[in-house]
Order: sequence, then C-alpha cells, then structure tokens
Amino acid sequence: MKKIMLILAAACMSAATNAKILRVSNVSGSSAPYSTIEAAHDAARAGDTIMVDASNTSYTAAYFTNIDLTKRVVVIGPGYDLVQNEIVEEGACGAAVGNFTIKAEGTVIKGMTLSSITISAPKAIINRCKIGTISFNKGADNAIISQNYITELIMGSNVAFCQVTNNIFAYTISNTYTNIIEELDQSYIAYNTFRSSYVNMNANNSTIEHNLCIGIRDNGNNNSINNNYDTNIISTQATNDFIDKDYLALEIPENVVNTYGAFAGDSPYILSGIPSGPVIQDLVVPTTVERGSKLNVTVKIGMVK
Repeated sequence: MKKIMLILAAACMSAATNAKILRVSNVSGSSAPYSTIEAAHDAARAGDTIMVDASNTSYTAAYFTNIDLTKRVVVIGPGYDLVQNEIVEEGACGAAVGNFTIKAEGTVIKGMTLSSITISAPKAIINRCKIGTISFNKGADNAIISQNYITELIMGSNVAFCQVTNNIFAYTISNTYTNIIEELDQSYIAYNTFRSSYVNMNANNSTIEHNLCIGIRDNGNNNSINNNYDTNIISTQATNDFIDKDYLALEIPENVVNTYGAFAGDSPYILSGIPSGPVIQDLVVPTTVERGSKLNVTVKIGMVK
C-alpha cells in the first residue's frame, strides 16, 4: 500500500511540474506567444494556466461571442475597474471576453470581465470576475462562485452543492422581488450584497445566511434562511456605474459591514477582483547605464490574499 501511495505522489508531482503557463495578448507589439484565448486553449493541456493580458480590445469579436473551454485549465485575467478604484494609473484596463462555456470538470476562471459564463461541468471555480449572467446546465454541481461583481443573475438548472459567497450583485430593479439566484439546491449562499433588489430565493434545502439586502423571500422548500440583514441602506447609490469603493464610502454601521454582505466573513470581496497571488507593485529601471556596468532593477512585490 505504501509503495502505491509513493507512486501516486510521484505522479502528482510530475503532473504539477509539467503544467505550463500560456500567455495571451491581443495588444499590437506584445511578446506574448498567443494572440487569442482559443489558440492558447488549443495548445494547453489539462492543468495548464492561461494568463490573459490587459487590453482595451475585447478578446472576442462581439459581446456574446462564445469560447468553449473543453480542458481543465485555469484562466487568469488582471482584474477589473482598476483605474476607477485607484488601484493603477490611468490607461490600465482589464481583459474582456463575451461568454465562456465551461465543459471540463475543475475549470477555474479568475480576474476576467465577461458578459456571461455558462457552466456545463462540475467543480468549476469562478473567482474575482466581473460578470453579467452565470448560467448552470444540469450536472454542473459543486461549483464555487466567490468574490465576484455580478451585474445580473445566477440561473441554475437543478444543480446542487454549490457555494455562492462574498459576491456583489448589482441588479437594480427596485421595489419588487426578483429571481436573482435560481435553482441551486443543497447549496451555501452567504455573505453576498444584493444592492437594490428584493431577492427571491428559488433554492431547496440550502443554507442562506449573512447576506445584506433589502429583503429576502423564500420561494423554495426546506431552506434555512437565518441571520441576514434586511436594509435599504445600499440602495442610495444604486446606479449601473456603481464602483465597489463607493460601497465602502456609505455610512453602514461597522457591526453590519463586518458581519453581513460581501466584505464580511473569512473571504471578503476584493476591490477590483485582482486575482490572489504575487503582484508587481513597483518597478524601477534606470534609463541609462554605463557600458560594462550592471543594470540594477528594483522590483517591489506584494501579495494579494
């Protein structure tokens, strides 16, 4: 048995070692080896990471153009609304696509701007993205939807065992109950901020807690809906160009913002969806150097949690 475990461990280490990072950029003059996400995906193997550079031009031809992800890859973009949140200087941008359709189990999407995502395989992870609509097809169970800025809806199809936590839902229909999360059964829906809509929960046998909203109505069966904070305090800035730093400027009582909604809990929402991991915070490169001398480059590295 011990020998078998050692062989399995060695195989896992080998697979991790062989994983590649494939860089994509559609910016003219870029040194990236791939100019489209499709080309990088075609060259990728299961477990590889596709790094998508920031660009002022969408990586798809039209708003709803679809890209199929048929391999278990990690797709990482730079985040979103970076200038508006004073994260970077003017001129920086995100990485936008129309729709991703996830067809491989365990696919991960981080730091991208998307009109929509269709999840057709289990164990997908959608993290720190700016998204319009998330749609589930039957069988796409055990998904994790966390720390995203979602401008429209999550539409399920009898999927189960999902986690929807620490997201900001920006849908802005006022004074009416809206189906913002549909048909996620036996799931955990917690620490979300619903900006200006009353929320219908069309879930069954799910736990719904620590959300910040105007009101929640249970349209399902056997749900546990407890310890949510119903308030209209977040409707005062309910505009389509809402930027999350403005949320922090609202006069929300400290005990509320630390207990309910997207900025509470163990994994709070991150401004601008910058993916977790090391980031270059500052880079100093001399403009000239004496012939034969060393080029002293100073790089300041920070860590996004």
